[in-house]
Amino acid sequence: MARAESKMVMGYLPIDLKHYAALQSLVAPAAPAVRLLDPFAGEGAFLEAAAQAWNVTPYANELDGERAAACIARFGATQAVRCDVERLVASNNAFGAAWLNPPYDHDAAASGSKRVEFRYLRHAWKWVQDGGLALWCVYRQHITQEAAAFLAKHSSRVDVWALPGKHLGEYDQCVVAAIKGVPLDPARLYEQIIRDRDNPQPLTIQAEPRYRLPPPRAIQRFVFAPDMLDEVAGLKLIEEQGAWKTSGFQALLDVPPPPTEIEPVVAPRPGHLALVLAAGVADGAVIETDEYGQVALRGKTRHVEQVARVEVEADPNDPERQVKKTTIRLKPTTTLSLLASDGTTVEMEGDEALLGFITSNKRALAQYLNTKFKPMYGFDFAGISGWLDRIRLKGKYPMYTAQKHVVGAVARGFQSRNNILLIGSMGTGKTLMGGSAAISIASGVVKSLANDIRPDQVVLIVAPPHLIEKWKRELVSIAPKAVIERLDRHEDVKRFMERAEALPAHVPKIGLIKRDLTKLGCTWEPAVVWRSETVALWRYDSPTPEGYLPNQRIRRERVPKCPHCGNTVVQEKKGVSAPASQSWLEGGKRTCGVCQTPLWRESRDRGSQPKPGEKYPPKNPRYRLDEYLKKMYPNRVYLLIWDEVHEAQHGDTGNGEAFSRMAGLAKKVLAMTGTPFNGRSSSIFNLEYAINPRVRQRYNWGGGKRFSRKERGSHIFQEVVSESSNTFGELRYQRGRAESRWVADMGVREQVVEERPSYDRDTGAYTGTSTYERPYQEAPGISPLLVAEVLDHAIFFSLADLGKALPQYEEIALPVELDADIYDEYDRTRQRLKDYLIQRRWEGDTTFRGSYLQWSMGWHNAPFRPYEVIHNLKHPITGAKEPYTVVSIPSYGEDRIFAKEQALIDLVQAELAANRPCVIYFRQTATRDIQPRLETLLRQQVPEARTFILKNTVDAERREAVIEREIAKGTNVVLCNPELVKTGLDLIHFPTLIFYELVFNLSTLMQAAARSYRLNQTHTHCKVVYLYAEGTMEQTAVQLMSRKQRAAKLLTGDIGLTGLDALTEGEGGFEEALLEAIGRDESLLDPSQLFKASDAVSEIDSEDAAYWNVEGIDAGSDAVPVDEPDPLFALALELGATIIPVDEQSPLERAAAKEVVVRLVETTSAYLETVHLIADENEWVRLRADLLMLIDGGAAQEIAAWLTEHHVVFPGCEMEVAEKLLSLIGSDGETVPSVRVVKLQRPVSLKPSRQSERTVIAFPQREVEDEAPLTQQLALF
Repeated sequence: MARAESKMVMGYLPIDLKHYAALQSLVAPAAPAVRLLDPFAGEGAFLEAAAQAWNVTPYANELDGERAAACIARFGATQAVRCDVERLVASNNAFGAAWLNPPYDHDAAASGSKRVEFRYLRHAWKWVQDGGLALWCVYRQHITQEAAAFLAKHSSRVDVWALPGKHLGEYDQCVVAAIKGVPLDPARLYEQIIRDRDNPQPLTIQAEPRYRLPPPRAIQRFVFAPDMLDEVAGLKLIEEQGAWKTSGFQALLDVPPPPTEIEPVVAPRPGHLALVLAAGVADGAVIETDEYGQVALRGKTRHVEQVARVEVEADPNDPERQVKKTTIRLKPTTTLSLLASDGTTVEMEGDEALLGFITSNKRALAQYLNTKFKPMYGFDFAGISGWLDRIRLKGKYPMYTAQKHVVGAVARGFQSRNNILLIGSMGTGKTLMGGSAAISIASGVVKSLANDIRPDQVVLIVAPPHLIEKWKRELVSIAPKAVIERLDRHEDVKRFMERAEALPAHVPKIGLIKRDLTKLGCTWEPAVVWRSETVALWRYDSPTPEGYLPNQRIRRERVPKCPHCGNTVVQEKKGVSAPASQSWLEGGKRTCGVCQTPLWRESRDRGSQPKPGEKYPPKNPRYRLDEYLKKMYPNRVYLLIWDEVHEAQHGDTGNGEAFSRMAGLAKKVLAMTGTPFNGRSSSIFNLEYAINPRVRQRYNWGGGKRFSRKERGSHIFQEVVSESSNTFGELRYQRGRAESRWVADMGVREQVVEERPSYDRDTGAYTGTSTYERPYQEAPGISPLLVAEVLDHAIFFSLADLGKALPQYEEIALPVELDADIYDEYDRTRQRLKDYLIQRRWEGDTTFRGSYLQWSMGWHNAPFRPYEVIHNLKHPITGAKEPYTVVSIPSYGEDRIFAKEQALIDLVQAELAANRPCVIYFRQTATRDIQPRLETLLRQQVPEARTFILKNTVDAERREAVIEREIAKGTNVVLCNPELVKTGLDLIHFPTLIFYELVFNLSTLMQAAARSYRLNQTHTHCKVVYLYAEGTMEQTAVQLMSRKQRAAKLLTGDIGLTGLDALTEGEGGFEEALLEAIGRDESLLDPSQLFKASDAVSEIDSEDAAYWNVEGIDAGSDAVPVDEPDPLFALALELGATIIPVDEQSPLERAAAKEVVVRLVETTSAYLETVHLIADENEWVRLRADLLMLIDGGAAQEIAAWLTEHHVVFPGCEMEVAEKLLSLIGSDGETVPSVRVVKLQRPVSLKPSRQSERTVIAFPQREVEDEAPLTQQLALF
């Protein structure tokens, strides 16, 4: 309303009384009466005179209070309202005539028109019925080409009349008379309007009327009202019509119900506790404080306005006319209310006050929150600890205790939840955990779910194509006897389902499906009913327009009708509705604007054609997988596991639709991802809608575009439908509106407010500024409410939760100062392009922004080649695009090395000198590929660089093997697009990752940045470097990605800033301070201990139960007799060593001790086989002998130092392994004799002598593998 209110200060300018007679003579009196609309009525003088002359029913709208009161007194409260014209709610196609005398001013609103006169014409056009007359009163220069094109496309006839004399003594005022309808030739009509504008016909009193109004259109329910009520109107409704009696009004007065108790699957992370507290979960808590005594808490989160930035933009044609753009950010803010025992109320609002209270009372708050949350999982392994202990990845590596707890949490969560979201950071072993959960449930190991799954039900796992084989390998290693099949075709699904039906219940039946298969199906086609309707281009008694023949007045048109409700399907463009065209219906999956019925259907795909002489085609038609499963195998899918589910975050994409459909087929859904959030709250809406029933209840929809909001002037969300008709056109059923409400509740929004100078119409004097408010747009960030929404069905898991020593992780934002000539060219071109961009915006064209962004992000990275910035201009009538070269930049030479290239060369050279191979990420890898040039420069300038370009032509399933082959060849520098390696690839060989160019997708950036940060990373330092040019758009992009990254960390509960965050520490500093205050308090649940907690009655080591689980050997069991000596001791004997007992013992004692020693050495050997990293078998035999000698009588520090020196185990685990070895040797008490390897003082023959005095102890032999020995690692994820 701010815009129209700003127009009031300039005064209302009604049509002069001297023109009344001439205007009234243009139109014949209507019979029967029709409706006449004046949306800018003023006091309603002309509207009243025209209504009497034309025999019409007047309807008036006015914003000014005094003038609106005069209209209401003149026409009555039902025919006159007060509101902004853009807030007026009126029935479409309901008025036979409209008098449009809008304010005169410039406009740069989001819809793209330079003049408000044309904007208001376009906005009001939908209210005029077909064949109706619109009289548009403007200055002659206001009839722009855009306005003429609009009228030519939507009018069957247009005349331009010139009012006599000069308006205000200097302006030519015209009245454009347009009859709404379908033009015969829009191009010819457009040329006619331009000619008439230049030479309008003078308006005088007509002897005969020139226009006749159409008969009134039958409307079942006519509406004419403002969409917002003022206090006076609202009070009147309450007093006169009993609005206070309605349930909606009474609901506003109800006491809000207490918040429901959150029952998460696992206890929240500390960072989540901070945000949940801010979300008001602690409402009603009574705690003891130092300052206020005993108080009750109540929290409230609301969005407050903050000024994000202010910009000033000048009109290129008039530099004195400046526009001030203020970006206002709506950010969630928490208010905390304290009620003391004496009745005192304390309100705390603002970051500093709230943070101070939380910090000073963190122990009391922590105690309350720890008792508030009642997680389902009690860290008891859900009764499957024995089964989990027997799992061996690759046949030898046990699961970490933390991973076992995740599997147990999933199993326990499925007892009361149908859907669980597993958010595990990259490298935590989501494949292993998800596969273990699937097999434990499918095999009946989880007793609580054994009766819930039928014998014929199966588990389906959907994963990216290049991860299918990885899934199969790990599932086979978990359960070799399980039925695990790849389902690449519908025939495979049929065979798998038939086989699963015949198998017993305890056999896991798991199908692996490539994600791409789920979204492939037959094509679709529009599903509308085409009716042939007669259309009159002009009225029977009107003269034939120029360029037409009399017999061309009537023509028939095909009009689409909704097959459900029968209404005409319309398409809307720039606020104008017209019958939908065939091309528009085929351009996307449309829905009916009235009943939301889908207007498309799947078309029968006949597949390929039969070969000559064959009866059937060689390939069957495609059929959507979810439909096939739903129709052929209903209720057969018990558990659906969807890997990398973040790629299905948009509901209007193939992946998003496939996930939603497949999730509806399964009884249980486990969605897994490492990056569920791209920085904006809308990115998680589709996932939550599919797996969270609360979201479906609160934000329900029935169709519509993703995040499509109601544009000003649009009736998408204002369609008035008869209550008696069988329709569902209510606002709450719009999917776009539902997602918009989700963003308003759970995210951060920004709005641009423009302030423009205004001038008096009479004198031209400056009178102030006009304010224009653009629609809200989503900005990076989340509300604490989002964390509370996902907490009860999400499991958050990170590498740190494993409790293992991780390599140091560092993110570096490295600025580069461009060459002087390159920056000068960049600065000059940026100014030229910005001026052009502003000029096009002032003219209503915003299509140049994409070209400007691509240039500003890419040219300075490739100044070695010429660059042309091209803008495709659109013809106003034909719509054809014609390329226009805005700027041409010559090449700055291919022989020189530019500053950013040199910075990359220096960085790679330094990293390779430190024996740190690198991966370099690029965005320009297609048409403007810069990888070949950088590869050439690296080979020339860095002699030790062995480069390889990973192209998108390499199939996803082959990329891992291709990279491993290149590493074997000695490659130490890989160049690629981050999209190619963001999932499924472990770049352990490359500890340094360099972003030469930044990508805007946060999920891609975070996934690609974590490719080398793994548990089995042998380097002690992982580094991610973001190269950006100072003073360019790249610097802005880095800051934007930092904001998105911070929001993502808040959702996952991570604590601390990275190097990328440091660029914008000033923004949102409260979130970090809040996390520091609460998240690191010892009284809260520590994330590093969260998944390491053990059952209270268990004797498993709380530090790492995996090692103890491996040693689950019965102490009373006998050792397996071995006839031949172990190679380790054989080698020791060959080297001249002997084995003697330390204590003198009797033969019986010696025999008993021999059994114990054999058992202990066998146990120690089995344990060492699970942790050592030595690939060479002979080398491991020698090192194992030295280690056994050191164990006897050695201290833990000495053993750990030896393990570090010889790189036997993973870095950081040396002390843990040393303590474990000592505990194994001393586990049987003092009766166990020590075992020593003693070198003889004299050389001995390599041929062993009599063994009567030696105790030869056998070690279990290691099985020979078919493949070449690889590096042994603690965990393979």
